[in-house]
Amino acid sequence: NIQETLREIKAATSHLNHLKIAVMGCIVNGPGEMADADYGYVGSGRGKISLYRNKEMVKKNIPQQNAVEELLHLIKINGDWHDRS
Repeated sequence: NIQETLREIKAATSHLNHLKIAVMGCIVNGPGEMADADYGYVGSGRGKISLYRNKEMVKKNIPQQNAVEELLHLIKINGDWHDRS
């Protein structure tokens, strides 16, 4: 459910005002439509997600149940995460 995922990502990253995170349901249009995003979460098949940093796919076919956690980890390891004030 893309709406539920969007709410979950917004709740976890709302304090990261310096980042633009795109959440897209479809691999066909997703990468093009999120071209100006810092990070992207894109559906890539039934129950699978691909993660992007800028325009580059960095993780492919992640199980959907792990994908939000993987996105947050990606933000952290790239130095773009900061704790809430």
